[in-house]
Amino acid sequence: MPGGGSPIGFAAFAAVKATGYTGAAFYLSRAYGFDWTGRKKILVGLARTGIGIAVGVTFGLSWGLLYGPAQQSGEWWIVTYYALLLPIRMGEWYLLLWLFFDRGQRNRGRMLKYAALGTGLSYGLDFLAVAAALVVPGGMWIC
Repeated sequence: MPGGGSPIGFAAFAAVKATGYTGAAFYLSRAYGFDWTGRKKILVGLARTGIGIAVGVTFGLSWGLLYGPAQQSGEWWIVTYYALLLPIRMGEWYLLLWLFFDRGQRNRGRMLKYAALGTGLSYGLDFLAVAAALVVPGGMWIC
C-alpha cells in the first residue's frame, strides 16, 4: 500500500520481506533437491526482495498517479490494489523460479504451484512488513 515515511520504515518493511523470502529459498532449494549453502539461499531471498522492491515501487507510484484521488472516496481501492497485484506477484515468483531453480522450465506445473505459494507468502508478509514499518519512527513508504 503506498504511503509516506522514512528510510527506517522502508528498511523495516524490506527486512521483513527479505527474511520471509530467504525462508522460502530454504524451502525451495530443498523442494528442488539443490544442496546449496546458506549464502546461496540468502542470495535468492535478497533477489526476490529486490524484484519486489523494483516492481512494488513502480506499481505503487503508478497506482498513486492514476488512482490517488480516488483513494479518498472509499475503501474499494485497497481491494482493487491487492487484486491487481496478484498476476504481478505470480510473475515475480515465476521469474525467481526461472532464474534460480528451473531455467529449462522442465516442470511448469510445479513452477506455477510454487509461484502461487510464493504469492500467498508475499501477501502474508505484507501484513507483517507493514506492521513493522508502521512501528518504527517515520513510518513506511513502499507498497
